[in-house]
Parts: sequence; C-alpha cells; structure tokens
Amino acid sequence: MKINARPLLLLLVLIIFANSGCKKSTLIGNDLLPNSDDLNGVFTDSLTLRTKTVTEFPLKTSTNSKFLLGTINDPVFGKSSASIYTQVQIGGLVDLGNPDSLFVDSLVLNMEYTGHYGKFDAPQTIKVFQVIQDMNKDSAYYSDKNFSFYPNEIGQKINFIPDFISSLHIAGDTIAPSLRIRLSDHLGQDLLNQSKGANFASNAAFQNYFKGLLISTDTFQNGEGVMYFKIFSSVSASKLTVYYHKPDVSSLKFDFIIGTDCAVYNHYTHNFGLTEIETAIQSSTISDSIVYVQSMAGVKSRITIPNLKNLGNILVNKAELEITVLAWKIDPDSVYASPERMLCLLADSAGKNAIIPDQISSNLTYGGLKETTYINGQKFYKYKFSITEHVQDLVSGSITDYGLFLLTYPSPEIADRIILAGGNRTDDFRMKINLIYTKLP
Repeated sequence: MKINARPLLLLLVLIIFANSGCKKSTLIGNDLLPNSDDLNGVFTDSLTLRTKTVTEFPLKTSTNSKFLLGTINDPVFGKSSASIYTQVQIGGLVDLGNPDSLFVDSLVLNMEYTGHYGKFDAPQTIKVFQVIQDMNKDSAYYSDKNFSFYPNEIGQKINFIPDFISSLHIAGDTIAPSLRIRLSDHLGQDLLNQSKGANFASNAAFQNYFKGLLISTDTFQNGEGVMYFKIFSSVSASKLTVYYHKPDVSSLKFDFIIGTDCAVYNHYTHNFGLTEIETAIQSSTISDSIVYVQSMAGVKSRITIPNLKNLGNILVNKAELEITVLAWKIDPDSVYASPERMLCLLADSAGKNAIIPDQISSNLTYGGLKETTYINGQKFYKYKFSITEHVQDLVSGSITDYGLFLLTYPSPEIADRIILAGGNRTDDFRMKINLIYTKLP
C-alpha cells in the first residue's frame, strides 16, 4: 500500500520547530510570503519554467450546458468556427388529424440566445442541413465528430447581425431573444404527413425517421463573434415548430422540442494558417516568451519545471503558479476579452488533460479566477493556481513530470482566448512559481 509521507514529514518538522522555541509556523494555505522564522522556510520565485503553445485534443461537447454557433476571424488566432448537431423529439404518439387535411404554413427553427463572445458588426450566415445518420443521446460526442447529411441546405439565415436584447412576438407568443431560421416547406409538409402514422408512434420511431439537424456557420465569411444558445431547459425557446392549417382551422402549430431525449453537441474547426499561433506551434525553441490559450479545442499552454529537483530533499509548504497579463501590451484587443476563469491541469503521457490533485484537495484553494490589479498606474490581469501537492509529488518522484496545461474555463463551451507571458522572460510579466519550502535532512 502506498503511503503519503508528506503529512508525516510536515508533522516531524513542526515538532522539531516547536522544540526549537520559534514563534510561528508556515502551514499550507497560509499567506504566501513567509517571515524569516517560519520553519526556516525558503522562498523562491526564480524556478525555470519552460512554456510552449500546443494544439488541444478534441473536447467532449455532448454534455455542454450551452452550445456555440458562429465564426471568428481573429488576427492572432486565425479562423475558428462552431456548428451544432442536434436531434428533436416528440413525447409519444402525435395525432394532428388526418394527414390529407393538414397543410403547412411554415417550418421554423428557433434557438434561444444565452450570450456571445466577440463582436457582431460584420454579418454572418447560418445554414441548416438535414442529418441522415443516427445519433444517440447516450453517446459521448467530441468536437471533431461529424455526421452525414444531405448536401442541400433546408434553410439559411443570410448576412444577419444577431439581436441579443429584443424579445420576439410570434403568433401571439412572446419569445426570448432568439435566432429564427425558416426551413423548407417541403420538409414541414412531410412532417405533417406522418400524423398518426408509424413514424409518429414513439420518440424512438420518430428519431429513426428524422435523424436531426446540422446548424452550420459559413466559414467563408469573416465573422468576428460566436453566439451562445440555451438548448436544454424546461423553459427554453429552442425548438422546431411547424405552423399549419386545416381547411376549417387556421393558425395551428406543433413543437418538436430539443429535450433530454436528444443528442446535441458542438463541432469546432480551426485554421491557424499564417498566424502567430502557427508560428508558436511550429517553434523549435525549448521555451517561448509568449504563449497562447484558446477554447473550443483550439490551443493550450504547456508548462514544465526542468530544474525542480536541484532543490534537493525538501518539504513543499506552498507552491503557487502565477500568470500575469499586461492587458494593453500583451493582449491589447478588448473585443476578445480575457477569460474570467482559467484551468491548470496535469498533462498525461499522451498529452491529454488530467485532474491535478490540488484541484480536488480539501486543504487548498485551487484558484484560477481573473484578478485585476494596478501597478504603477498600469492595468494587469493575474491568474493564480495552487499547485502545492503537484510540486511535492514531483519532488518526491511519485509521478512522472509530463507538465501542466493551461486552459480557459469551461473550454468546451466558451469561445474566449488569451495571450500570456511565458516563462522565458526577464521582465515583471514572467510566468512563475512562488514557492515556499523547507530543507530536509
């Protein structure tokens, strides 16, 4: 059985320290800067950090709480696009009456906004296609997954600029701000023709007949923003509605909702060609002075600490990764705001993301929130992470050092990005680790 010796070592040091007559001790979680008599603690922020920009693996998006749509043509990060695959559902047998007496007025896809990123003074175009391959709500879908679909679009919204503020008034109903796209009347009539039939007998039968929709952004346009949508909610306005009439009754409608019996996920693409990102990824230097992080399975920053074992046999009292962003110098474009929160994760042997022990420790404050500070009148952003347990594991040799990753949060369902000062710098913006440790025999 593996025994974690760190608590025992800490207890031993505390006993020795108490017997020596010193006045106070440095425990994990106390203020970072030590007094000279704290456990003979040594403070350093000069550890060498190697920092590189690497591409992200595809991320799971079928469990997103919101879904992204649109294209950003970023002068630094290149062109990034988000599309949505979704099913719609019915609750059971659908009986709209005799199919021969049902006549379509329109078929409309409505998607409720829940936020956005970037700017929208340049128009975007959205196209909708009918999926022809089975999706499964219980499957895990990642951001690089594609399904087959008919090549001709069944609807489109051309050169529009979204209105995230104004409610809509449709057929006597007030609807939250939404993107509405009229789809093919032919498809609408085909849906009505299934009334009382086998394809409307159950949700399973319906989704076997109507596989779903691809809502795709036009990647040939130079958009500058990504829209966020509320999909899963009992009060969400996101649904597919067929408006129809009978010979003796007008203004009828039926909603195919996007609910918990639907598979929904995001598909992301990135083109880094001829950008700073491409240069950074292809760089052969050991460590870069500027590194990049982008959500939507774009890029992330990798950090390694090559000389940590030069400190010898130590007990780590506290280790904090500190990232400083000089807003106007390193990330000057306020259109693409810095993330409100970031993640620091472990790299595994395959270069994928893994949980860092400090993230789930009950003894530590993990961190990662954006802090705003002013130094000599200049505005800075800082992100700080507790990595105490991780550094102790590295020192003790209990894990292999594959590095750390910096990501935005939550990376699968947000469109932000950030430019960071790396470890290969000599100025005040250098990425660093603030470390307090105690020398052991």
